[in-house]
Amino acid sequence: MSLDLNLNPTLLPKLGLNPKQEEAVQYFAGPLLILAGAGTGKTKTLTSKIALLIASGVPPGRVLAITFTNKASQEMQHRVGKLVPYSGGMWIHTFHALGARILRQHGRLIGVKPDFVIYDADDQKKLIGLAMEELGFESEKNKAPMYLSIISRAKDDLLDSQSYLINAQAVSDPDRLKAAQIYHRYQKKLTEAGALDFGDLIVRPVELLNEKEEIREYFQENFQYILVDEYQDTNHAQYVLIKTLCAKHRNLCVVGDPDQSVYGWRGADIRNIMDFEKDFTDAATVVLEENYRSTARILHAANELIKHNRNRRPKNLWTKAGHGEPPQAQEYANENDEARGIADQVKQLTGRGSLTYNDIAVFYRTNAQSRSFEEGFRRARIPYRLIGSVRFYDRKEVKDVLAYLKLLVNPADTISLLRVINLPARGVGKTAMDHVMAHSRQKEMPLYDALLSADQVPDITNTARRGIKEFLDLLEGVKSDLFSGTPSLMLEKILTSSGYWKMTEDLAEKEPQESLARLGNLQELVNAVKEFEDHCVKEGAAPTLHKYLEEVMLSSQVDKLNTDTHAVTLMTVHLAKGLEFPAVFLTGLEENLFPINAANSSEEDMEEERRLAYVGMTRARERLFLTWAATRRVYGTTYPNLASRFIFESRVAGETAPRHGEEDVQVIASYQPPPSIPRIGKGRRIMHPVHGAGRVADQIGAGEFAKVTVVFDSGVRQTFMLKYAPLQPI
Repeated sequence: MSLDLNLNPTLLPKLGLNPKQEEAVQYFAGPLLILAGAGTGKTKTLTSKIALLIASGVPPGRVLAITFTNKASQEMQHRVGKLVPYSGGMWIHTFHALGARILRQHGRLIGVKPDFVIYDADDQKKLIGLAMEELGFESEKNKAPMYLSIISRAKDDLLDSQSYLINAQAVSDPDRLKAAQIYHRYQKKLTEAGALDFGDLIVRPVELLNEKEEIREYFQENFQYILVDEYQDTNHAQYVLIKTLCAKHRNLCVVGDPDQSVYGWRGADIRNIMDFEKDFTDAATVVLEENYRSTARILHAANELIKHNRNRRPKNLWTKAGHGEPPQAQEYANENDEARGIADQVKQLTGRGSLTYNDIAVFYRTNAQSRSFEEGFRRARIPYRLIGSVRFYDRKEVKDVLAYLKLLVNPADTISLLRVINLPARGVGKTAMDHVMAHSRQKEMPLYDALLSADQVPDITNTARRGIKEFLDLLEGVKSDLFSGTPSLMLEKILTSSGYWKMTEDLAEKEPQESLARLGNLQELVNAVKEFEDHCVKEGAAPTLHKYLEEVMLSSQVDKLNTDTHAVTLMTVHLAKGLEFPAVFLTGLEENLFPINAANSSEEDMEEERRLAYVGMTRARERLFLTWAATRRVYGTTYPNLASRFIFESRVAGETAPRHGEEDVQVIASYQPPPSIPRIGKGRRIMHPVHGAGRVADQIGAGEFAKVTVVFDSGVRQTFMLKYAPLQPI
């Protein structure tokens, strides 16, 4: 239980805390849950609590604080140091840094040498590839990222390779068994290399604490006070590690917000924070609701949105700051108009002199959406920075397909040839290409010509010869359209004839998130080529592949030179967590994009999407813009969109304004949500404003979650959320 602690009476008045923050900072009677809403000063609360402990006589080395990023841990260390200069020796770490420190000190007791190296994701993929070679799965080495994801999730759940293998053998699932064999061999090779991956930095300390009683007792005694930030983002392994470390003194303080839990897809378990008071029945709870970031109207819109989630702890953000400008919702004709419109808004905001480019951020749901904003901002000559993602034309799948296109124009392009000769896999491996390149050098001929004479290349297999012929036939077949066909036609032929599109689709069976992102980028590439063609037609020029590739290369060079520190920030909304900007554009708010895959989402998935929108909204300090496109191109075809339910859930029209005087969201869009769910059942004839007449083929779910599948008279088959679908019975 809690140690006797005489709180230092001189520090607290200097901290400048509000009453709820003071309550949280002074509580040391056992487990404490701090539910800290967005912008409510959780970092200040945590650092003040640590500083008060040290100022009250607790040795710094007996306080453990855990964060999720190195930046956060450094910021916390700096703030505590300013409050109590004698704070050296504190354990303020990320989860992974904590695990590494424990293992450096005591890992040898479970076979971990103190000089171990840490493998990042690229190292892991290469090692998985070697493991697959040894197991005879070399032909599937392109699936290494999928197996990396499987292994990482297993470690999040504390499933070691032996346990995973035993479980796989018990269920008799061939795919799971293959994954288990790869995991087992990978882990063996990891150990042989004297290396740990990021999952091991949590799994192995848990193993150490479980198996070595003296080490467990040492750390449980040493850490008198444990504080954990962003507790809603912890996975099962991290949860077990913390619960083990705090078992003796039970002075555990966790800080988090269930409404900002947006990493379920990578292992975070919202139940850890939701069930905290079940795990610690004597826990106290303090709710921080006073927001120091956003204006009242922005907070009001965010509060209205998140109230639609059921799996949450009720709270209502408020501020003493002014009302501010009402959030604006704007519909655009398509994604290009959306980008142009936002560029115009950026110019207006910065033209008044009150905001700079650095003050403005554009958030989107998927990486593929960045392309239209990058091009729109380039045309408007607005500097931008792309955070957390390579630029569109530098993304792997985009570069792969562009390499094919460059070979059509210039077969002598050796780099492009080597990139795609065996992508997708067609049996032309490194050994075969080594022989071909040696033949090319010996005969002093271009590599492409050496491939054309592959029958004369010694020491390559028949499989490689067939693969080379398949590759050459593909290029020659598409090249026949080089002067007569459009660039988009050649691109679509490459995607389908090469098998690249199918390879990316097949990835969805094992790694749906990665497959969806890659397919989205390929779709955006098709869109970009078609837009190039449209632009050429308007300019009266012929849209040739040569010209398109030249434009891409030139624009990529411009991108790389864009190092202006005064720039608008572009990022996915997942990466926006923990940040704030005076002005935020939350874009692409359309059903099936944000929320993503709305027609097929479970209630749990939909709630995480809503939390993601909430996170995006609460990054804004002064101005918030919600935007969507009435139509959007998908794989070169234009489809109509329904505005996201999140637009309407954040409205409060007709309701009494809550305390602090928040007013309604300003909705500029013409589209309005249906007043009630239409009574449309299976077999009913309906009318859609775009697709025309059709018949309901199927209906699943009920109430606000009901979905219908409609077969239209035109042959189009589409699924709709009934609550939001513009369907009328006929």
